[in-house]
Amino acid sequence: MGVQKVLFAVLSVVVLASNLYAVDPPPIDSHLFQSGELIYTDGFDGPLNKKWWQTRTKNWEVVDGLLIGAPDYKDAAEAEKALKRDHHLGLSPVIRLDNLPPKFVVRMRVKFEGKEFQVGRPKFDIGHHINTVTFRDNGYAVKLHGGKQFLGKAPNVKLNEWLDVSLEFQEGALWIEVNGKGQLIKHEQVSLEGRSELTFKTFEDAPNRIMFDSVSLWKAN
Repeated sequence: MGVQKVLFAVLSVVVLASNLYAVDPPPIDSHLFQSGELIYTDGFDGPLNKKWWQTRTKNWEVVDGLLIGAPDYKDAAEAEKALKRDHHLGLSPVIRLDNLPPKFVVRMRVKFEGKEFQVGRPKFDIGHHINTVTFRDNGYAVKLHGGKQFLGKAPNVKLNEWLDVSLEFQEGALWIEVNGKGQLIKHEQVSLEGRSELTFKTFEDAPNRIMFDSVSLWKAN
């Protein structure tokens, strides 16, 4: 069991104790907000919580404490034959963390399988095609919906290895942190544009699974 998983287990126990004995849950730890409420936390030790997750491809399952997404088909030929179309073939697993508050903090541990980074992949969208975070070797890029782009360096950003990602968001400002190194972005283009989700996508060629080890979401005040 990794350090992140141990910390998540401790957090879960604290949250359970707070429910049973009216103990305050752990305070929000944030660069943008002074207070907030923990509204969802998951170590994937049970069924997928569909209140918070919306699968956009079919092949998602919870296995041994991990949420794992794999492609629906082995290649484009198989997908086109089954689907009778040449687009949206399900070759990249896609999933959404849904129902985000207008102001939020989310922390997650995620892994993208792959052979090498590609332009625009792997990534997650903040809002539906609104703001995009794309991972690259030893860093990431944040592209806002109006085209403004910010680059960030972070240690040990590699495919097939766990990434510790923190995101803090409100209209006009976001804090992003990857493997302990973060930056604050303040810009008028930072917006959800009415779409309250994070959407995760990756490569279309195997190996290309997406895996989540843990996630915690706070509603910020």
